[in-house]
Amino acid sequence: MKLTDLIKDIENIDEEAIIFQEDRENPNSDIILSFAEEGDEGVKEVEGRKYYYLIEVFLAKEFVEDWAASLGHEPTLEEKVKRLYDYAINDA
Repeated sequence: MKLTDLIKDIENIDEEAIIFQEDRENPNSDIILSFAEEGDEGVKEVEGRKYYYLIEVFLAKEFVEDWAASLGHEPTLEEKVKRLYDYAINDA
């Protein structure tokens, strides 16, 4: 799954889930949804691949909704992905 896929379907995603991203340097890298577990230290390993904490789904949803509302127009999917990624990496 990619961040683009998640944004498309964010209304149907469990708000308690957390987004983990394989490559935090690349907004188009693979993501997984998981839940916090004691001792995971923000890293999940699935089939030998490591995924790193990006942002909680409820925060992602809230951020995208608030940001889009502040624009006065509906941003494109690509704009939403870029802005959410920037927010998650730099501000969240």
